[in-house]
Amino acid sequence: MNTIITHKVNCRDCFRCVRSCSVKAIGINKGHARVIEERCILCGRCVVECPQNAKQFDGQLPKIIAAIESGKRVVFSLAPSYIAAFPEYTLGDLSAVLTTAGVSAVAETAAAADIISAIYGTYIKNDGNKPLQNTVISSCCPVVVNIIERYYPKLINNLAPVISPMLAHAKLIKKQYGQDTFVVFAGPCIAKIAEARDSGSSQVDAVITFEHLREWLKQYPITMSSPLKSKYTQPPLATSRTGAGRYFPVAGGIVHPFIGPDVNEDVISVDGIENCIEVFEGLTSKSFAPKFIEALACPGGCISGPAIGSNQLMQSKRNKVLFYARNDATSRGQQVAVAVREELLRTYDAKPVNAAKPTEDQVIEILKQTGKFTVKDEKNCGACGYNTCRDKAVAVFQGLAEIDMCVPYMRSKAESFANIIVENSLNAIIAVNEKMVLKEFNPAVKRMFGVTKEIYKGMSLTELFDCSDFIAAAKFGHKVIGKRVEYQVYGIITEQMIIPVPEHSLVIAIITDVTAHERRNRELQQMKLETVEKATEIINKQMHVAQEIAGLLGETTAETKSALLELIMLIKGKGET
Repeated sequence: MNTIITHKVNCRDCFRCVRSCSVKAIGINKGHARVIEERCILCGRCVVECPQNAKQFDGQLPKIIAAIESGKRVVFSLAPSYIAAFPEYTLGDLSAVLTTAGVSAVAETAAAADIISAIYGTYIKNDGNKPLQNTVISSCCPVVVNIIERYYPKLINNLAPVISPMLAHAKLIKKQYGQDTFVVFAGPCIAKIAEARDSGSSQVDAVITFEHLREWLKQYPITMSSPLKSKYTQPPLATSRTGAGRYFPVAGGIVHPFIGPDVNEDVISVDGIENCIEVFEGLTSKSFAPKFIEALACPGGCISGPAIGSNQLMQSKRNKVLFYARNDATSRGQQVAVAVREELLRTYDAKPVNAAKPTEDQVIEILKQTGKFTVKDEKNCGACGYNTCRDKAVAVFQGLAEIDMCVPYMRSKAESFANIIVENSLNAIIAVNEKMVLKEFNPAVKRMFGVTKEIYKGMSLTELFDCSDFIAAAKFGHKVIGKRVEYQVYGIITEQMIIPVPEHSLVIAIITDVTAHERRNRELQQMKLETVEKATEIINKQMHVAQEIAGLLGETTAETKSALLELIMLIKGKGET
């Protein structure tokens, strides 16, 4: 099951997630991004960086609400970075609000972090020179664990063989409240969702991020004047025994109780994915071999987690956590349930990313497909999301990227295609500014209007012909579509389309020479008129002939009638005699 998913409908070819991903665990298919689970370290950067909110993570609030509604005992384990996420709440406030929502108890994960801190202390205080295989890397941060399992499998044995405070606290909670308790971890980390789901020893039933928790709490407002009563079924778990666990969410916080602010070459504190990778590279190459490395993936520590749900400045969040860790009285003198050390141990499995590597010839061939024939052609602009053109070519070979992700190439291709169309168009294409100054034109303009004078950029269009339609378009936004205009001085008849482009203070015109077409139309019209006249003449002649024939027939008929009457009279006369 993917922890981070992409809603394709919102994914818009920006490649911002690719640029933000340190390990390039994003694949692009037909312009849409997808998270490659086996490559992903779950740092959550792509979720934070996506401008269209296309990246979403597994929200488990419905699962938590269902547990509450079913009557289960729900106990919250609150990550120590909550001070940075909810500065307006005290622990009591949060507990009261969550109790109102149906939660049975709330405790700080720092209680378990205290125990983990003590174990780390045994590694830090161990004297003597340590070879590479004995350098210990903190395993609290699941993103760091993911980086090592996938990209630095040789360092697997360097990970501290203990579970994270989240997993340890869940064990403590279930030991105190019963195994049927529904444990919810609340924190700023998306990777914790997968850690709780995939860890074989996990007793965490659900994870909610501070971001989602804040949205949920909006349904249960609380005022300081009327605090709500807790409905704990048992006394709450102690929050922290020594206070050491409360330092965990800030960079240097894990090692702080042991070395304080002093610089110690045997103990390294590193935060930020790129910085962690740099240290792991050095450790792998045996450039150094400290006793202990505190590694946190987020810059500044967990206080900058991707789902912290707070827009405060990092230093402000850090100060709040440090102040709380140093001064909160509830962290003194309390006891926590004792955990058997064996219950906190774990091992890690290498999950190396085995991606096919292209040959040099294959890389060169892919580069050629984006117009990169020499090293000088490789702009390495990073617009596609990859640091170099060669990195992107490798990604194309591996099926993670597409050829047309190269923005300069696609732009050049589009411009080239557009230029080919414009340069070879039989229509005159003109672009003028609001003052009718000629800004751009194609060769067809010279063929139509450059018979008597030179045409050049910067000249006034009024020098060529009447610009009244252009001026109306510039001033009033009037469009001209399919208007016939005859220029007798140039001996041409045109059909014009004039479009204002106010956002660029331009007027663009496409002028089609329809002289030949118009002449053919006129010739055809003349032919029609001549044909009609000829037909009329023929008809008139036919009528005249018909009339003459009719006249002759009339005379002949009359003569015949007269002769026949005379014959009849003659015959009758003889008969009477």
